[in-house]
Amino acid sequence: MKHSAGKIDLGINQSESKIMHIDLNSCFATIEQQARQHWRGQPVGVVAYDSPGGIILAASYEAKRLGISLGTRVWEAKKICPNIHITTVDPPKYRKAHQLFREVLEDYTSRVKAKSIDEFVLDLSDSRALKSGQTMQQIGYEIKQRVYQHVGEAVSCDVGIGPNRFLAKLASGLHKPNGLDIIDLNNMSEVYAKLELKDLPGINRRYDTRLRLGGIHTVSDFAAADSQQLRGIFGGIVGYYWWLRLRGWEIDDRDWKSGSQIGHQYALKEKLQPDQLDPIIFKLAQKIARRLSVKGLSATGIRVGLRYVRSPYWHKSRRIPQQLITTQDVFQAAHSLIDTEAPMGAGLVSLLSVTTYGFQPINPEQLALNLQGRPIANRGDIAKAMNQINERYGDFAVIPATMLGTDGIAGDSIAFGNLS
Repeated sequence: MKHSAGKIDLGINQSESKIMHIDLNSCFATIEQQARQHWRGQPVGVVAYDSPGGIILAASYEAKRLGISLGTRVWEAKKICPNIHITTVDPPKYRKAHQLFREVLEDYTSRVKAKSIDEFVLDLSDSRALKSGQTMQQIGYEIKQRVYQHVGEAVSCDVGIGPNRFLAKLASGLHKPNGLDIIDLNNMSEVYAKLELKDLPGINRRYDTRLRLGGIHTVSDFAAADSQQLRGIFGGIVGYYWWLRLRGWEIDDRDWKSGSQIGHQYALKEKLQPDQLDPIIFKLAQKIARRLSVKGLSATGIRVGLRYVRSPYWHKSRRIPQQLITTQDVFQAAHSLIDTEAPMGAGLVSLLSVTTYGFQPINPEQLALNLQGRPIANRGDIAKAMNQINERYGDFAVIPATMLGTDGIAGDSIAFGNLS
């Protein structure tokens, strides 16, 4: 791989950039401003719990400019800005905005991938708009206008365009908020020269340190390194993937997370004893079962973690002989693990996490119950049907009897990294 002054010479993907990464600006806070017109242009903070010690989960750009950001405590935010509007999360509102956002994007391509509640990746290779002669930039600006009209006038989005998902995501963050940028063969070296290593998606402090120890101190150094050098720094396949990403080749067009684990956690506002956790376990189990069903997977392992108020964090894993497919499967496995393994007398719990792993495709199976000699359904079909009902009519429209009356115990929540 050669590298001359100001230009990366060989190995760059020269294909037309047809990948677009779009994310809503300050998603939760912006949607709250859309819902409350008198909040527009003013500092807004979205929290899980509206108490002095609550943590800001999302801040409007007006709040960010004052130094209020993710992780700021409510009391700190009010000290900085006494008039800041603080509101608790409203998951149904954000899911509705997500749905409206998606409706706009699906007018341009069938290849729409939701990365999170506020992020989408589009492959416009099949786009009628592109085939009709519009440029990617023109489509991007048109989408921005459509989002303004369809989702709300207080809502804006960043658009990034590139030959692969990595560069499209990088481009989307170059001029926040409400930016539109393209990174391709023509300006790749120029963009890289202006960035720090930790500006790159996927490069955290640990990777930054590893690169510097390997003699790479700038993004330009990173892009100029040959594959063997990067293999030595990151390990074989990971180093090779970075070599490809930086040159515009696509290797991120699959769901890597499904190969490792699927889980959720819940922070308790009201601390509970371990034997009071069943309703929350059910809610987490239903979310996990939904994601398993969407991916057509079953799990063979369960991991549960409990954070105690006055005792060390406890966690335990267990392999399960049967497939975990339905909400009931996941619940029973998690409940059993807590019931038999969690330390007795450790006190109140402040956080619960449930995670599944050891995935495999769902195998057809029949239940023991039959109607006139015919199988009623298999567990995968039951899980899929329940998920479809809940997706259409709202989370927990269909629930086990064990969850009745649990709204006050475990409220609905949503994370930035997924939609469940």
